[in-house]
Amino acid sequence: MTKEQKLYKALILADLRLVVENYADDNKAIRLQAAYHMQQAVEKTIKLKAELEGLTLWGHDIDVLLKRCDDSGISIDIPKYIRDKADIITHWEAECRYYPITVVRKDSIKKTYDVLVEWLGQGKTK
Repeated sequence: MTKEQKLYKALILADLRLVVENYADDNKAIRLQAAYHMQQAVEKTIKLKAELEGLTLWGHDIDVLLKRCDDSGISIDIPKYIRDKADIITHWEAECRYYPITVVRKDSIKKTYDVLVEWLGQGKTK
């Protein structure tokens, strides 16, 4: 992993730290920000893993990123949960920042967090 890739992974871990510290907050606005950072962590992880395999990805749509990985033939072993929830996770990117009526369940954020942490091989991020 290059120095830049290590720094990029540090951004992912920062997103995950914000998630784990805030996904269960009583303040809905804080929870929505946790969901936004969860989407960012998923997006960045896919991009980092793809880059490690020689593929540069752009964009925020998780479905599109996964399709680009599949179409390129790289093997980054994307967790089934991430694939199954890609559309929902993608929507956290904009909806949680701009639409305060958005509902995101705490357990959905936490499950996504758990899957991503395992995929990264990180253990706890806090």
